[in-house]
Amino acid sequence: MSTLFKLLAATLFTGAVLGIAAPACERYEPPPTVTIEGLQGGLLFDSKAPLVLSFGQPIDLATLNLKVATLEANLEGELADEDADPDTELRVLLGHDPVEGDRGGRIELSPDGSQLSFIPDSALPVGPKLIVLVEPGLTGTGGRTRVNRTKIPFSYSVRCTKGTRAEKLKSGAYFVLLEVEQPLGTQIQLYAAIDVDPASGAFVGQFTNGDRNPDGTRCPSPCKEIDRCRLLPSPACVPPSLRAGTSDEHTDFVPNIEPPTGYSFSVEGCAVDDVSGAGVITAPATMVVQSPPVTVEGLTMTAFFGPDDKGMVRATGSLNADSVYLGTTKLGAGKGSMTATFIPVEQVPANLPRPTKAAGDGGVDAGR
Repeated sequence: MSTLFKLLAATLFTGAVLGIAAPACERYEPPPTVTIEGLQGGLLFDSKAPLVLSFGQPIDLATLNLKVATLEANLEGELADEDADPDTELRVLLGHDPVEGDRGGRIELSPDGSQLSFIPDSALPVGPKLIVLVEPGLTGTGGRTRVNRTKIPFSYSVRCTKGTRAEKLKSGAYFVLLEVEQPLGTQIQLYAAIDVDPASGAFVGQFTNGDRNPDGTRCPSPCKEIDRCRLLPSPACVPPSLRAGTSDEHTDFVPNIEPPTGYSFSVEGCAVDDVSGAGVITAPATMVVQSPPVTVEGLTMTAFFGPDDKGMVRATGSLNADSVYLGTTKLGAGKGSMTATFIPVEQVPANLPRPTKAAGDGGVDAGR
């Protein structure tokens, strides 16, 4: 027998012996993996229905620490209970832990222990971004434990459907002030031409940049070329960048659609009549400005429109954006507040761009 053959035979024999002696490889069992049932593109569509979570395997309920909170994060992406600021606090809507039990509703575990339904005491908010948080320590009945905090962002969408009345949101022009808090503090002035389909609640809008009127002769004493004439709340020559005090000051502004400083973008959304007005939520939109080079992606607004004690239609609400870029540099997510005022027909600027499509064409799913 050749030396090579002897070595080959010895190697095969040794491998066979080790294969018999070694125990079979154990099959890896992962820890529970949390998912939201019915989530489509980050959206759920029934805020009154139970929130259903799946774990991929039966869980030990005594190890479950669960929260559903509003998604509010700083520029580093830290939630209120993760940052170093002692003044911030997580706004919890629903909760469950082994010590304190259920908060904001009640839970039901499926018979096989792999799925949980959280039945809320009242409907969860539509529009604002929410987040499911499952704390470390969740253990499957097989013994595997999840060691990291699980975060699942989501939101409830308003779905425009036939029979959803929106007769209290007036079609027409509005002056909108966006008070941006993050990532940079600033005010954005916009004209909004809105067309509403009252039979479905769907609306379309064309939002256009508003700049202070450059006509300095409007003031009692004409302004310098570098200044602008402000008539409200009292006549004065002011810098072009001066913020508006309220959305009633729309007569001191004019639409500017011409690049590089001007811009206009379309917005779609849904409105639902309430007792005293209409709740409104917009679908995510993108705003692009050439100078300065700013891009806002995933811009959404949630607001309530209704008449004040003088019958003037006004709105207050909030705004959020997925990402804000200065040039190609990502500054972070955006958040802030918004106000708006209906502009009487005789005061609407003649050059205000109108929506390019009719309200209700194709329907709208708003919210994100």
